[in-house]
Amino acid sequence: MIRFDKVSFTYQESLQNGGLRDVDLTINKGECVLLCGRSGCGKTTLTRLVNGLIPYFYPGEVTGTTY
Repeated sequence: MIRFDKVSFTYQESLQNGGLRDVDLTINKGECVLLCGRSGCGKTTLTRLVNGLIPYFYPGEVTGTTY
């Protein structure tokens, strides 16, 4: 299971890239999820948080709780 409670992220170079604010998300084992939305809405940032690339390869400030 993947779970985010009030997760926010701001890129270190926040003037060039966006981020996320107050995301609540639960993905249960076996579920298939599609992320869709406008350019710049945070799809890539959310994916980087889920797969662990943030904050190791993309530095910035993460707040909230992940499980």
